Amino acid sequence: MKMIEATGKDLNDALAQGIKTLGVNLDEVTYEILSQNETETKVRISIKEPRQYLQILTTFVLTSMGFKVNVSVNKDEQGYTVNIRTRQGDTLLIGQNGENLWALQYIISRLAKRFYSNIKLLVDVNGYRQRRTNLLRKKAEAIARIVLQTGREMALDPLTPREEKIVANKINELKGVKLYTIGRGSTRTVIIAPETEDQEERRE
Repeated sequence: MKMIEATGKDLNDALAQGIKTLGVNLDEVTYEILSQNETETKVRISIKEPRQYLQILTTFVLTSMGFKVNVSVNKDEQGYTVNIRTRQGDTLLIGQNGENLWALQYIISRLAKRFYSNIKLLVDVNGYRQRRTNLLRKKAEAIARIVLQTGREMALDPLTPREEKIVANKINELKGVKLYTIGRGSTRTVIIAPETEDQEERRE
């Protein structure tokens, strides 16, 4: 946790000096008065703990952009999940195939890593990521059935690396099909194909 000491002619001045040094807003920190007299106040200023900080940071970023949001933050073994609820502009925040959401996550992550360098976080808007995960799993299973019935390979629409992992995990649960990719970057294509008998024996 980032912590500094700051001095000013009074409490407000000391806090102003401290948050300027940290490059944050007052509501992103906690402080402790170390000493105080008629001419000088000294304070110790600390960035709030990660859950509080992410909630305040995300709210500040989005309200500055003109969005009215309610932000909550949960923590599990994989890191922090920032849940954004809004009645306006969720399509704009999510973007096509979640592109804007990934950009928002990148911004929040970079800002948070100024003070929590190893923090891992996922940003979601109105439950989009869970809905997308469920959709991808169902789609992968449906395409796998067609591949098994026809014996022909099928390509999926372009996927992000995380979405590709979701599809790969689902395909690994199924017998008789495999997944492979061709191309790189924006031309990378995910393909579901029949699995040979030798491959099936190795999997078992």
